Amino acid sequence: IGWIYGSVTEDILTGFKMHARGWKSIYCMPDRPAFKGSAPINLSDRLNQVLRWALGSVEILFSRHCPIWYGYEGRLKWLERFAYINTTIYPITSIPLLAYCTLPAVCLLTGKFIIPQ
Repeated sequence: IGWIYGSVTEDILTGFKMHARGWKSIYCMPDRPAFKGSAPINLSDRLNQVLRWALGSVEILFSRHCPIWYGYEGRLKWLERFAYINTTIYPITSIPLLAYCTLPAVCLLTGKFIIPQ
């Protein structure tokens, strides 16, 4: 299949297309680390990395490779499809979460409540 280029999150897209074509994968954790990478060393780098991942996930969600519609030839199991949908939709869930966390503080500070008495 090769590595899928043209996406910020090409690892997710490559794995998804491999699973959609019927390939199997396993999680491998050797005793001795096989690969060593670099992790963000400060908050700014970490936030940039998370933003890149979120944009890449939303990019896949709104592309022709959307896990909701792509790969219905029958090779993806429903649990795999659900996992890929969850992976691509998680950045959008931050919007209601932000309102859910901010609204109580706003109500307490202003003295106005959403639910009528």
